[in-house]
Amino acid sequence: MSRRMERPDTERILSSLKDFQRDTVEYATRRLWTDRDPVKRFLVADEVGLGKTMVAKGVIAKTVEHLWEIEDRIDIVYICSNTQIARQNIGRLNVVGGAELRHADRLTLLPQVIRELRAEKVNFVSFTPGTSFEVGNQGGKYQERVMLYWMLAEAWGREAVRPRRWTRFFQATMGEDRFAWHLSQFDRSTLDPALVVSFGFEVDTATGPEGGRLREELEACVADFNGLRNDPDSRLSARRNRLIGTLRNLVARAAVEHLEPDLVILDEFQRFKNVLDRDTDEADLARAVFDHEKARVLLLSATPFKMYTLPDEPEGDDHYEDFNRTVEFLAGVQNAAEVKHDLRTMRDTAMSGPPSDAALAAHHRVEQQLRRVMSRMERLASSPDRDGMLTERQLSGAKLDAQDVRTWATFDAVSRHLDRHDVFEYWRSTPYPLNLMERDSYQVRKKLDEAISREDPELARLLQDASGLLSWADIETFKEVDPGNAKLRGLVHDILDRGAWKLAWIPPSLPYYGLGAPYDTPGLRDFTKRLIFSAWAVVPKAVSVMLSVEAERRAVIDAGMTQRSYEQHRGITAPLQFRPAGTTMALLYPSHALAQAGDPLVILRESGDSIPMDRDKMIGIASDRVKALLAVLNVQTDPDAGSDSRWYWAAPALLDRARGFEGNAELRRRLLSLGDDEEDDSSRLGVHLQLLAELDTLEPGDDASALGLGAIPEDLAVVLTDLAIAGPGVVALRSLTRIAGDRDAVADVEMREQAFRVAQGLRSLFNKPEVIASLRTEGDDAYWRTVLHHGIDGCLQSVLDEYAHVLVESEGLQEAAGPDKVERIAEVMEEALSIRAAANVIDDINVVDGRVEPTPHRAGSHFAARYGRAQSSDNAVMREGTVRVAYNSPFRPFVLASTSVGQEGLDFHTYSHAIVHWNLPGNPVDLEQREGRVHRYKGHAVRKNVANSFGQAALDPSHADPWTAVFNAAVNARGDSDSEIVPFWVFAPEGGAKIERYVPALPLSKELQHYRRLKKTVVTYRLLLGQPRQEDLLETLGADVEWMRIDLAAPRR
Repeated sequence: MSRRMERPDTERILSSLKDFQRDTVEYATRRLWTDRDPVKRFLVADEVGLGKTMVAKGVIAKTVEHLWEIEDRIDIVYICSNTQIARQNIGRLNVVGGAELRHADRLTLLPQVIRELRAEKVNFVSFTPGTSFEVGNQGGKYQERVMLYWMLAEAWGREAVRPRRWTRFFQATMGEDRFAWHLSQFDRSTLDPALVVSFGFEVDTATGPEGGRLREELEACVADFNGLRNDPDSRLSARRNRLIGTLRNLVARAAVEHLEPDLVILDEFQRFKNVLDRDTDEADLARAVFDHEKARVLLLSATPFKMYTLPDEPEGDDHYEDFNRTVEFLAGVQNAAEVKHDLRTMRDTAMSGPPSDAALAAHHRVEQQLRRVMSRMERLASSPDRDGMLTERQLSGAKLDAQDVRTWATFDAVSRHLDRHDVFEYWRSTPYPLNLMERDSYQVRKKLDEAISREDPELARLLQDASGLLSWADIETFKEVDPGNAKLRGLVHDILDRGAWKLAWIPPSLPYYGLGAPYDTPGLRDFTKRLIFSAWAVVPKAVSVMLSVEAERRAVIDAGMTQRSYEQHRGITAPLQFRPAGTTMALLYPSHALAQAGDPLVILRESGDSIPMDRDKMIGIASDRVKALLAVLNVQTDPDAGSDSRWYWAAPALLDRARGFEGNAELRRRLLSLGDDEEDDSSRLGVHLQLLAELDTLEPGDDASALGLGAIPEDLAVVLTDLAIAGPGVVALRSLTRIAGDRDAVADVEMREQAFRVAQGLRSLFNKPEVIASLRTEGDDAYWRTVLHHGIDGCLQSVLDEYAHVLVESEGLQEAAGPDKVERIAEVMEEALSIRAAANVIDDINVVDGRVEPTPHRAGSHFAARYGRAQSSDNAVMREGTVRVAYNSPFRPFVLASTSVGQEGLDFHTYSHAIVHWNLPGNPVDLEQREGRVHRYKGHAVRKNVANSFGQAALDPSHADPWTAVFNAAVNARGDSDSEIVPFWVFAPEGGAKIERYVPALPLSKELQHYRRLKKTVVTYRLLLGQPRQEDLLETLGADVEWMRIDLAAPRR
């Protein structure tokens, strides 16, 4: 056994927390472990966006410290509601340095890590409840079936499962050869022997799904697969799945028995309650984890119970009952009954007059009882007007138009014919619903497809020459398409009419010099991404498709590229390829000589100017420094040879060598592996890298023509100046060096490898058809030069520096070693930059010879994207993760549309402080939950305001990362009474950026009435925690209920 792990430095870990977070950590740890009356369960219910994950990290650290001398092995179990939250948070929770964080995805796969757990002092395991507890009677993932096969082989002996029928049984829907390959790749040494023995015993003795002995039922079913050549019939397949489901359940139970959790963290606790409240095998399995004899449970949720219920909602007292059930779960039935009694006393007093001594005493007892098992911090008190930086904005272009009415007439007529009458909400929310609804998504769409299949003549009549449909011919030829919906029209006006389609990235919050077009354009300088929430699943697709198509159309028209059709344009040849001219290599090559010569931040700091400095002055200083470098470039060329563009990167390589860099051979080896999936990309890159190796043989005064190089271009100094300021490889090298904290690391091979990786991502960005069209509007230069000029105009250096700073904390890398930090940040940047446009289907509906013929066409979603498709495949989950990573970057997509479901706990705030409530939620708490997605730690609005107020602090040369200096200055200016919510969550100077709330409700609509009602209750619902019929109480008492506010903030240390 290995127990050599170093004891974590708890104080160092806690020092990264803000004061109010640390208060909560200390209090929660006391309640769980060290108080005289400790509890087994404690809830942290801090308001959305206040960093409950960081609190959990602190509690983990304190738990490890507390148990270090007591327990031989410490197991931390993190259970979260979905894979995206796990991906977001696992790295942030690591308090044990380089120790591996094992995400088993589901309990049924835990046997593969149990053996490893026995060998470590501290273990961290995570899984998700939907896949872990709800095992059911399904066949599960192939990884589970492979593991089950080998667990039976280990328990019964290999010969018992060697016959082919066992493989056929476990392969389920996977091909036999492929499943056999997975079996051969499985590492049996990962299985824990003790767990295998207990699993084998359970299989031998447990009852099967049909009531007999499980082993006998299993062997009988497997026998039916003997000699089976075709797929099993539905009855045999269902029987097989029930048996595999039973085996999976047994594995999960065995895994729980062998897992010895000391601390269990339930993230987004409200998502687990549907499991805990049921009397099922799944609930028993969940409780076996939570109720382990030595486990303490830390629950995290901003909305652990339904915080508010409107009177016309179904289950009108849902808040009251849900609150009571939650308190029972945390504190037990007796304590919950006492809380319920005291709350009733408070209500009775409030209804009859001013608070009595008995009511105030009841209020005190409620606070004390609840504080035993929970705490809650809110941010609103941190802004002077208690608005939490929130402001309302109008989508001024959201107006009903004639095309909307035509769309309604067509949609309504077709729907009535299909006997689907209640479709008004679809039309109000969605442009061209018949074209954009996905098949099998809504009943009206299913009925439409059925009518088309039976060649319904009345349907053909209704759709013949209908003017309310979306025309693919218009899209294909880049004709302007009416938005077809008032809300979408408002969004187009708000985003595209201001010119956001011209941007390759969000303008930096802290530009080092004056920006150029289009980034300096009024309306774009302060642009932020939009996050859209809708109640309807069709809206995210419709918004992402229509906005992306229109953004691309405007760019293509402006660039004069209409000679191609839409589909041809989507397949346009990428201009930045590794061609013999070497200009792409010039963009990507991470020259440390140029990185030091043209650093806008260093030039700014040394100039003595204020930020932002004059752009032309900065370029002039960079040019002088580059010319000084070139003056010592002592090589000869053939005067009769033609100008050779390869000098644009060969010269920087020689300048690096002249400054003592001798790692070209190693750099060449590493870069060879970084070609992308483009055909022959790596081999063409290899040609340039071969020249890099040959340059190492060139001595001062040698003739470069011997290497096949022609004459040095006359504009070499000009081009190298541009590269020194905004070359993707050079910019990435500087940004990564800043967050590594070691200025000398700029010449490290590892650093330059990761910079090249980020530059490859930027190359991918600039090779996207929609970006090509946007940049082609800027002039007639060669495209690679246009890329450079765009990088200067948009201050790409400031953009990447800000992004890198944000990633350090969002990826939980504050304590990581420099190389590990740089590698992970480069990986995330590359992922964000390399996202491919999603292909969404538009049905072009035409009537031909009396028949309705819908023709599917694929349209790219890139300017805007959808999030949260109802798909659970591994590829869909990976795609969702990549979309979130890209949205949380300064690069496209600039709009993300989603339904509210399942987004609790996810971050979307790093480059967005504008939320669009496409459809309003029914509850004020849900409204806040949505807005909490963009109002979080160091969000976009906060960074803008802090940079605007304290940007001059970036001139301090003692900080490699300018953002660290800027936030330090903001902290030093904080008032004595302010908590550390200021300036990291709330920083609201006069005229500064705000969290923007858009509600595109039409005048006189029911939506507008509902919105007024939501606004009325959103401020006051917190006062009535635990009360039934909250709306009635508010109507009766008005504002005279402040005394009922229950303060659950953790006590100050």
